[in-house]
Amino acid sequence: MYRILALLILTLALTACGSTSISDARFGKPVTKLEVARALAGQVGNKPVSFEGQNLVELDLRRLNLSGVIFTKAFLRKSELGDAKLIRARLEGADLVGASLANADLRGANLIGANLEDADLSGADLTDADLSGANLQNANFNRAMVRGLKLVGARMRAAKFVNVYFGETQLDNLDLRGAIFKGSDFSHAVVRGVALEDADLRGVSFSQADLQGAHMARAQLQTADFSEAHLQDVDLTGANLEGADLRGANLFNAKMENVVLRKALLRGANISEVDLTGADMQGANLFQVTAARSRFAWANLNDAVMTRGDFTNCIFNDAKMSRVNLLMANLKEASLVAANLSAANLREVDFVGADVRGANFRNADLGAAKNLNKANGLEKALHLDEATL
Repeated sequence: MYRILALLILTLALTACGSTSISDARFGKPVTKLEVARALAGQVGNKPVSFEGQNLVELDLRRLNLSGVIFTKAFLRKSELGDAKLIRARLEGADLVGASLANADLRGANLIGANLEDADLSGADLTDADLSGANLQNANFNRAMVRGLKLVGARMRAAKFVNVYFGETQLDNLDLRGAIFKGSDFSHAVVRGVALEDADLRGVSFSQADLQGAHMARAQLQTADFSEAHLQDVDLTGANLEGADLRGANLFNAKMENVVLRKALLRGANISEVDLTGADMQGANLFQVTAARSRFAWANLNDAVMTRGDFTNCIFNDAKMSRVNLLMANLKEASLVAANLSAANLREVDFVGADVRGANFRNADLGAAKNLNKANGLEKALHLDEATL
C-alpha cells in the first residue's frame, strides 16, 4: 500500500511540473538509436531536432552528426558520444554523468549547468564551448582543445587535464583542487585566485601567466615553468617546486613556508616580503633576486647561488648556508643569528647593520666584505678567526 501511495505522489508531482526536468527525465520512455536516426533524417530546413528533457541513457550515438541538436535537460548518463559532431549543440542542464565524449566536436556547444561528472572528454574539441556552472568533477579532458572555453563557476575538483593548452582560457577563481595537469600549458593564461591545492602540475608551463592570489599549497610543481609569471600573493605553502623555472617571476608577498625549491631557478625574480621559513632551497639559483624583508629562517640554502642579490632586512636566523655564494650581495640590516655560513663566499657582501650573533663563519671567504665592522653582534660570531678576511 505504501508503494502504491508513493507512486501516486510521484505521478501527481510529475503532472504538476508540466514539463520533464533533468531530475525526472530518466523516468520518461527511453529514446532508441533508430528514433534518433529517423529524427535526424527527417529534419526540415533549419529547424533543429529536439530531444529536450528526454531519456537517452546509455544510448550509442558515436560518430553521428548531432550539430545544433537540442539536448537541454536530457538524460544522457553513460551515453556513447565518442567522435560525434555536436557543433553548437544545446546541452544546457543535461545529465552526462559518466558519458563518453572522447574526440567529440563540441565547438560552440552550450553545456551551461550540465552534469559531466566522471565524463570522458579526452581529445574533444571544446573551442568556444560554454561550460559555465557545469559539474566537471573527475572528468577527463586529457589532450582536449579548450581555446576560448568558458568555465565561470564550474566545479572541477579532481578533473584531469593532461597535455592541454590553456593559453586563452579564463580559469580565475575556479576550484581545481586535486586536479591533474601534468604536461599542460598555461602560458599567458589568467588563473587568478584559482584553487589548485594538492594539484599535480609537474612540468606544466605557466610562463608569463597571471596567477595572482592563486592557492597552490602542497601542489606538485616539479620542473614547472613560471618564468616571468605574476605570482603576487600566491599561496605555495608546502608545494614541491624542485627544479622549477621562476626566472623573472614576481612572487611579492607569496606564502612559501616549507616549500621545496631544490635546484630551482629564480634568477632576477622578485621574492620580496615572502615567507620562506623552513624552505628547502639547496642548490637553488637566486642570482640577482630582489628579496627585501623576506624570511629565510630555518631554510636550507646550502650550495645556493645568491650572487648580487638584494637581501635587505631579510631574516636568515638558524638557516643552513654552507658553501652559499653571496658574492656582492646586499645583507644590509639582515638578521643572520645562528646562521651556518661555513665555507660561504661572502666577498664584497655589504654587512652594514646586519645581526651576526652566533653566525658560523668557519672557512668563509670575507675578502673585501663591506662594512663588516658595522655589523651587530660581531663579537658573538663563531669561528670568525677561521674566515678569510
